[in-house]
Amino acid sequence: MDFINRLVALKKYRNMLVQLVKRDFKVRYRGSILGVLWSVLNPLLYMLILSLVFSRVFKQIDNYQLYLLSGLVIYNFFSEATNMCVMSIVANFGLITKVYFPKFVLPLSRVITSLINLGFSFIAFFVLGSFLGITVWWGYIALPLMIVFLLLFTTGIGFILATLQVFMRDIQHLYSVIITLWMYATPILYDFQTTQMPETIVRILKFNPLYCFVDFMRCVTMQGRFPEMFSVVSIPLWGILTFVIGSVIFVKNQKKFIFYT
Repeated sequence: MDFINRLVALKKYRNMLVQLVKRDFKVRYRGSILGVLWSVLNPLLYMLILSLVFSRVFKQIDNYQLYLLSGLVIYNFFSEATNMCVMSIVANFGLITKVYFPKFVLPLSRVITSLINLGFSFIAFFVLGSFLGITVWWGYIALPLMIVFLLLFTTGIGFILATLQVFMRDIQHLYSVIITLWMYATPILYDFQTTQMPETIVRILKFNPLYCFVDFMRCVTMQGRFPEMFSVVSIPLWGILTFVIGSVIFVKNQKKFIFYT
């Protein structure tokens, strides 16, 4: 209930949230000639490099460039947002000690910044997809709902990381290793069916929440169908449950933040 009241109070601080998002954008693209265009170019260039390296290895996968980009769009958003959340409290201790405001605004602003970049990445995906043969069908209306649950899941993880970093400054280094392992545990570069993994390992890896989001994305956009019921049910469960857990952890510990400045 306390967190719900804080979410309602967020309306009072929406201008502050907007200013924090603007600040993140200015810092990110300061001195850049192409500026925000890098939000579109980055996933495309990354996809191009990886497809050149791995397309021969995973040649059994149809339309590998689009297959790769669809996974990168989801993973890059999650990786970027959560990595930015790790330092969101620690890097703003000066602001926290001088001004009162809901502290969850800080990691939330980082997630929203990455969400805007996700929008540009989707533009890159659909532009490329229009040349590589994807077709638009009515199932696309489910994509915004998938993004909502992805946003909840990412925000929940961001709250947890931001909280842990206050008390254990090694979290940022540990998480850089975890997020790399997480990428390889998610079928972004490869496909479960073409790698001939043991069925037991495949079943375990399918419990990876990022797999559920990536699978949903690929099924709707590349295959013109909805995914299996497992992914359809898992997406809202992962999103809502992680957001609730992350919120509780953050709110219960935020009063202690000031003692670790």
